[in-house]
Amino acid sequence: MISLFVMAMLMQAPATQEVKPATVEGAVTHAATQTAIRKAKVTLTLLGGSEQAQSAETGDDGKYILKDVKPGRYRLSAERAGYQATGYGAKNPGEALGQTLRIDAGAALTGLNIALPKQGVIAGKITDNEGEPVAKALVLAMNSMYANGKKIRLPAGTVPVMSNDLGEYRIGQLPPGKFVVCAVLEGSYQPQLNPKDVKTGVEEALSNTCFPSVPTMTEAQSIDIKDASEVPGIDIRLSKIKTVTFTGEIAGVPPGTSSVTYLSLVPKDMGPMGRAMGPRALLQGADGKFTFKNVPPGSYILQTLPTGLGNTAFVVKSSIEIGDQPIEKVTVQAAAPFEVKGHLTAEPSPDLKVGSIKIVAVPADDIVATFAMSSAADNGDFVLGNLVAGRYRIAFTGMPSTHYVKEIKLGEKVLESDEAEISNAATPVAVSMNLATAELGGVVQNDKGEPVPSVNVGLVPVPKKAFRVRVTRTDQNGAFRLPNVAPGEYAILSLDQMEPGALEDEEFLKPLMSRAKKVTVRESGPQNLELRVIPAAQR
Repeated sequence: MISLFVMAMLMQAPATQEVKPATVEGAVTHAATQTAIRKAKVTLTLLGGSEQAQSAETGDDGKYILKDVKPGRYRLSAERAGYQATGYGAKNPGEALGQTLRIDAGAALTGLNIALPKQGVIAGKITDNEGEPVAKALVLAMNSMYANGKKIRLPAGTVPVMSNDLGEYRIGQLPPGKFVVCAVLEGSYQPQLNPKDVKTGVEEALSNTCFPSVPTMTEAQSIDIKDASEVPGIDIRLSKIKTVTFTGEIAGVPPGTSSVTYLSLVPKDMGPMGRAMGPRALLQGADGKFTFKNVPPGSYILQTLPTGLGNTAFVVKSSIEIGDQPIEKVTVQAAAPFEVKGHLTAEPSPDLKVGSIKIVAVPADDIVATFAMSSAADNGDFVLGNLVAGRYRIAFTGMPSTHYVKEIKLGEKVLESDEAEISNAATPVAVSMNLATAELGGVVQNDKGEPVPSVNVGLVPVPKKAFRVRVTRTDQNGAFRLPNVAPGEYAILSLDQMEPGALEDEEFLKPLMSRAKKVTVRESGPQNLELRVIPAAQR
């Protein structure tokens, strides 16, 4: 009897050890005054997990508490209307990316305070060259950021903002940073269809102008917005310059086309904002005739503007030089968009649901005439439509964190980077993904050998592939973790301060590579590394 009882006890499954939940608490305050912010939303997000983020609201005293937190690595942030959302441990005011938090079972983390800067305002008046108010001008405040390895300017704050009948404008909701302000005339962003009484020739006309009354963003004066800044008096007096008319015809517009198509003259080397700052014209149906009024001399790309994700009847993208004399009756050939079929495979997880993955083809010169985006079907098939011959970046959204892009093939050619020359519909795209089981981890130290919290750790493939660049932040103990790393050769480095996207810029990265640590990542298994942080002052 006793032996049977003992055997029965031995055969029972051992009791599961209960994981004690953790708590996280702190306060949200105004960065400049340190006064409490009530009704701020505090969010705790698990890194690399699929669980829904936890959130709490601050009380009248600005304090919050998050309970029943599972062990893991997290990011903590806070937001409130009128303030700039900020991550816990952010290096700069209003920075979204903060410190990584390691939260152990049963831990009680206190004093996790987040200071939010108030958003700023820029205001002023738009007038013509004689000081008369200009209404319905589109006014943009643009800050600088990295995109696809380049510094570009994009609008921030309240968008769109139009000047009123007194020429006045006010742009709010601006984060801390440096901005340039430009005014775009109504006739530029909203051209007339078949404009009447167009005088062919040279005439003086008002032009799009940036503060303080200069013609381009590169000449514009920066305006510094800090916590709760209100900067009035940013008045722009529109310049009057010599302009010409540009008329012509788009050949190859499909018969039966009935929609209105926007054409834009995009100034070269102005980035995405060139579409907003350049002159526009309209095409009606299959007629093909266009007229640009008041075009300043310069180098442009004549392009159709994308109107959505649907099929596009035709695409125009052609270099145009505008001098000091009018250009008349130019014929520009339209291109007929084509489709490229593709297939995505995921190994060794055939049961992976690939339907959430989207494949995007973006022109490598960032002058977008159409959108080419496709969702993968359950069997991995996809179709990229609206393509014309040219060079494209292949990008992915909705990628599972457990996998990496192993290879992209265009026909039989394996791409060395994420860019491809696509010339026709006959060449299929093949994308293969593999399960990533390798992991890099370690600690970042300063010159004294002390661990450094809340600094950047960047992992850059050699040779560089943009879709494999990885960035994380160290936790409160100076530790970092990069899971699901694709096998290959890498350079890894730590920087105390860095703008998002900077590691994709060759000019930024080149002088740092000699101080990076080289690492070979195998198919699986962890590696532990010790890194020395590179202070901004030593770059």
